[in-house]
Amino acid sequence: MPDSTTKNRMRKKQTIPRIEEKDAARIFAELERLVDGHGDLVAGLRRGGFAQFLHKLQERILQLVIQPDAWGERTRARLVAVIMGGLRGVPAESASVEEIVHVSNVVMPCFLLELGRRKRHIAAEFPRDPCDHEGRFGLGVTPSHPMHSITSEQLTRLVTELGEELVGLCYFGDPQSREVIEAELNREEPSANSKPRSCRSLSPSSSSSPKPKH
Repeated sequence: MPDSTTKNRMRKKQTIPRIEEKDAARIFAELERLVDGHGDLVAGLRRGGFAQFLHKLQERILQLVIQPDAWGERTRARLVAVIMGGLRGVPAESASVEEIVHVSNVVMPCFLLELGRRKRHIAAEFPRDPCDHEGRFGLGVTPSHPMHSITSEQLTRLVTELGEELVGLCYFGDPQSREVIEAELNREEPSANSKPRSCRSLSPSSSSSPKPKH
């Protein structure tokens, strides 16, 4: 019979700790100061691109932005507005619903990947503009593993199909999640567009709007 105790323990282990309302309000206020006070966040985005933008975000901001509640939604909306204005040159209030959805679908997985990179559970590299269809992401399931080269479309598909495993890997370094993600990344032979460092492309499959499961 299946070991239900082990499965239940795994589910409990992979429950993301919730940031309480009081702390969430303080973290959001810090984000607002970073955006509006000195313009450091927007300036870094325009000068150095998306990777430098991520570098300026505190880990608690990254944790809050992937939190599935009102504070997480508010934080996501604020960061997407900054990205659209600073990187894409489109004020959020002037953007179409399709543009906002596209940017959100691409950058939301990036916050999770950056969190996993800081926890040293994965290796990740980001293009200057993650929403550019020609941009390539680097993703390795550990800092020592070979990097795989994937597009923004492939990244959102990975989140759609294996979102729960990606959360388990990035947030907790879960070994089973790592095996699942690595198996998916290895499904195809290296493509002609891959980077030289043993990079591979994800296999084509059906896609939909990415929403990691928590």
